[in-house]
Amino acid sequence: MTSTGKKFDESDFSMFFGPAHPGSGNFSVKVDMRGERVLKATADPGYLHRGFEKLMEYREPMQNAVISDRVCVLEPLQWNLVHAEAVDNLMEYDVPERAKYIRVIMAELSRIQSHFIWYAVMSLGTGFMTGFNVSMGYRDYILDVFNLITGGRVYPAGYLCPGGVRKDFPENAEKKILKLLDKVEYMRKFANKENLAWLARFKDIGVITKEDAIKYGATGPVLRGSGVSADVRRDDPYEVYDKLEFDIPVYDEGDAYHRFRVGMEEIEESMKIIKQAVERLPKGEVKTPNLKPIVQFRKAKGETYVRNELSRGEGTFYMVATGEKTPYRVKIRGPSFSHMIPILERLLTGVDYADVPAIYWSLYQCPADVDR
Repeated sequence: MTSTGKKFDESDFSMFFGPAHPGSGNFSVKVDMRGERVLKATADPGYLHRGFEKLMEYREPMQNAVISDRVCVLEPLQWNLVHAEAVDNLMEYDVPERAKYIRVIMAELSRIQSHFIWYAVMSLGTGFMTGFNVSMGYRDYILDVFNLITGGRVYPAGYLCPGGVRKDFPENAEKKILKLLDKVEYMRKFANKENLAWLARFKDIGVITKEDAIKYGATGPVLRGSGVSADVRRDDPYEVYDKLEFDIPVYDEGDAYHRFRVGMEEIEESMKIIKQAVERLPKGEVKTPNLKPIVQFRKAKGETYVRNELSRGEGTFYMVATGEKTPYRVKIRGPSFSHMIPILERLLTGVDYADVPAIYWSLYQCPADVDR
């Protein structure tokens, strides 16, 4: 019997896409097949579960800043930021202006390298190894800058921390960032080249209507690729985004190709934001004066809800403080869960198996965020 309750005919069988599949990223999907056609898809998460929310309830704010890196390894600085803002609210920190600009610069660099990964895994999933190799190679230039500024290439060790940032930019960091953008521009143009094989694998595949995108809780490029112009940076500004000029790419088609197009065009917008932030970067401190987070957190009482526009969509932190040195409650909502459970299962029904990796990666998911 299939999971739909129908009897197998001679060509029916069930199989798994992931978690060991090289194109699944440690996520598993059970697919009931009839020949090469998917009858039904059932997401099977849980292979990366680490219990971050409960861990954070037993650790102090600065320790949790480091844990926040791991919520999604593909966009760690952006998770640093949304966590830091939650603690800032509870502690009523007045974050210095220079720190706010640095936070934005680092968050946008993180967005760009994450979009490079997106291009790489979509290439890998459809057999375009050149795209994977070039994109991951150019991402390394961004990781070099992360290493210079934070001391870590992949994990920034809570660089964007409560009260500001862990340390100021090293000498000539601004020049290196602006020079880095030349390499980003090359990679952006490479990703924008017309590729007939790419179009054949992604265009008109995995279509999500605007109504379904809203209904199933899509955010980020997945939502904007279905015609909804929504971005927290513009709609509910944080840090200094309200002082910077940038556009929100939107497409109405709702297919895998146009979700990807949104992401690639966002790279250009992130470059605009970084250039403006570097040019306007003020002098001054990068931490709240007299920063003593453990002592101060014991004085914090109340709750806060913070949302940011991450690479993959809307990421939020809900945090409750009761006067202890650790949070009483932490709840995280990442963008990937909605994309990978209701939306993925819906989109895979009835497609050819060859389209599974194309649809899967077009949803720009992070299995670590799904499991947390």
